[in-house]
Amino acid sequence: MAFTIARSLVAFGVAVSVGLFMSIGLQQSALERLKVNGPVYEQVVYGKDLIADILPPPLFVVESYMLSFEASKFPELTETNLAKIANLKAAYDDRRAYWKTTRLPQALKDQLENDVIAKGDAFWGVMNREIIPALNAKDEDKAHGAIEQLRVAFHSHQDAVEKLVANSDAFLKGEERNAASEIVTWTIYAGAAGFGSFALLLVGLYLLRRRAIIPLDGMKAYMGNLAKGDFSTEVPYADRSDEIGAMSKAVAVFRRNALERQDAQKRETALRDAEFERERSQLAEKAAEEQIRETVIAQLTYGLEQLSNGNLDCRIKTPFATAYETLRAKFNDSMDALCASMAEIAQTSKQVGSSSAGITDAADSLASRTEQQAAMLEEATAALDEMNAKAKDASDHAGKATGMMAETRTSAEHSAAVVREAIAAMERIEGSSSQIGDIVNVIDEIAFQTNLLALNAGVEAARAGEAGKGFAVVAQEVRELAMRSANAAKEIRALISTSSSQVSSGVELVNRTGKALLEIEGQVEQVAGLIARIVSVSSEQAVAIGEINASVNALDQVTQRNAAMAVETASACRALGSQTQTLEGVVSRFQIDAAASPSRSQKAA
Repeated sequence: MAFTIARSLVAFGVAVSVGLFMSIGLQQSALERLKVNGPVYEQVVYGKDLIADILPPPLFVVESYMLSFEASKFPELTETNLAKIANLKAAYDDRRAYWKTTRLPQALKDQLENDVIAKGDAFWGVMNREIIPALNAKDEDKAHGAIEQLRVAFHSHQDAVEKLVANSDAFLKGEERNAASEIVTWTIYAGAAGFGSFALLLVGLYLLRRRAIIPLDGMKAYMGNLAKGDFSTEVPYADRSDEIGAMSKAVAVFRRNALERQDAQKRETALRDAEFERERSQLAEKAAEEQIRETVIAQLTYGLEQLSNGNLDCRIKTPFATAYETLRAKFNDSMDALCASMAEIAQTSKQVGSSSAGITDAADSLASRTEQQAAMLEEATAALDEMNAKAKDASDHAGKATGMMAETRTSAEHSAAVVREAIAAMERIEGSSSQIGDIVNVIDEIAFQTNLLALNAGVEAARAGEAGKGFAVVAQEVRELAMRSANAAKEIRALISTSSSQVSSGVELVNRTGKALLEIEGQVEQVAGLIARIVSVSSEQAVAIGEINASVNALDQVTQRNAAMAVETASACRALGSQTQTLEGVVSRFQIDAAASPSRSQKAA
């Protein structure tokens, strides 16, 4: 694969980019490791947090030890100190769980879990088992004995804490030294990568000038010489396989084409001279041919002049050159054929004239009969129009009768509904009369009872003597009222009976009226059906008459067109006769040999 300038530039760009990316990557890596919250910073923070947690609490239990000792000496502080001890125990458990999940170096983490936390758990075990129960029970002897156990556990834990603090301090100092060393190392790496990228850039620019810019200047100078017309030297850099070589090959093709174009111009000049000589000889030949052609044109011109003057007997007798002899023979044959044709035209025009006269007479007769037929059709059309108008008028009257019958049927239905409502009202009146009769019966019974009560009251008043006279008068008035009520009730009963009989008669009459109205309604529906049938038949007749009328109108139009065509035909025949006469006049202008015409006609046929 050829290593072109484009590929060189690509490789150079890739190399410079790789160097820049390496420099940037090294700087970014150093920054990631040494920045805040980076790995180095995180290890230093873990060390400081560890020391902060173990000196003093929460992982260092010195405060819990002091509080328990104080509570054993001063019982009044027991509750307060126990609450503080419980808070310290919660903080201890929280930090104990936190340090198990951190990324602390494994050596410090093992020492923390196996030594400090283990001995701290032992301390808190003594605290929970011995000290807190003794303090709650306010048992001083047991508390003093437990304090001794707690003291041993505390000092053991303290030794482990001091050892871990010393190790943590040493770890912090080592991490700080490592961080400083890494800063120097990464700075050197980044500087080396940047310097290498710059050096690579300089080398690439030098190679680009040597492989591209200098050859391009050389090609520019050579192409300037080509533009001036100097094709003597070979194209430089043609042996290269890159873009410069491709350009040189293209310029070489251009130089070769230019040289070939010069050779072609020389050959074209020689051919142009030979062509000039050949054209001179051809011009001489054309002059001779032109003389012969002028002779032929003169003879043909004379013959055509005779033809334009009407002389059909003109023939060309002088022979032409071999190339034009056929033209003379064709001219003579054409004159013979034209003479025969004109003779036939003259004869045919006479025959056409006689035939057109007969056609004209027949066309005039046809036009007259067609006009008579058109007049008869117009009369038939007028009669059909009048019949159609009467049929439509009958259909309209039948439609109006249908509407009136529909209104009559509606009125009959409304009357039937009114009769039904009257029957219902009569029935309600009859029911009300029955109820009134019941009420009157009740009133009659009440009057009868009142009369009995008044009679009993009169008897009792008579028995009472003077004291009951006033009461007797009242009883007598009540009896009279009861009797009048009974009489009124009888009269009302008689009236109700009469009213009931009259209502029954009215109901019967109304029922008969309803039946009559139903019969009328049925008859009205039958009449409406008959009228609807009449309307339908009238409509069908009107449609049929309209179709007949349309057909007659169409026939009338066709007849009128036929009459017009017959008139036009007669007019055309007259025009044909006049044109035939004109044609005979035109043919008579030509000079035709009468004796030779029949033989020429037969020969042409």
